[in-house]
Amino acid sequence: MQKEPSLVKQIEFVVTVRRIKLLGIAITVGLIVIFLSGLFVAGSNYRENFEIVNLISLLLLVVIFFLTFFLRKHMLKKVNTGNISVAYFNAHVIPFAVMDFGALFCITTNLFVNGNILYASLGLLISVAGMIINFPNEEYFDKISG
Repeated sequence: MQKEPSLVKQIEFVVTVRRIKLLGIAITVGLIVIFLSGLFVAGSNYRENFEIVNLISLLLLVVIFFLTFFLRKHMLKKVNTGNISVAYFNAHVIPFAVMDFGALFCITTNLFVNGNILYASLGLLISVAGMIINFPNEEYFDKISG
């Protein structure tokens, strides 16, 4: 069995990073679109004594924000040059999906269920920051190949 040259693995890694970035950008744009559409109905959705649900959704997003970093760090430990395209992709996409869940829950709860524009805006900022921080790093290839 012939060992693949490092250049082939590096190109495979760059393609994987670009796919991850594209997916991350698409998820982030989707969150922004949902937030903007929710602004149209936020004023008409207000329920008395329902603020605890708004707060819980925001706190859940903060917990998920930190959970995604732990999850990504744990999954990146399993990446090596043999499984780089699959393992590195999963190490970013799974935290993206978890962050997306938390963000959608927070934004929809705070705009569509019980209008709270402040919490929804904080939720959007936290989720966009989490998506950007979880973006892949092209210099990571040097860590696993060196």
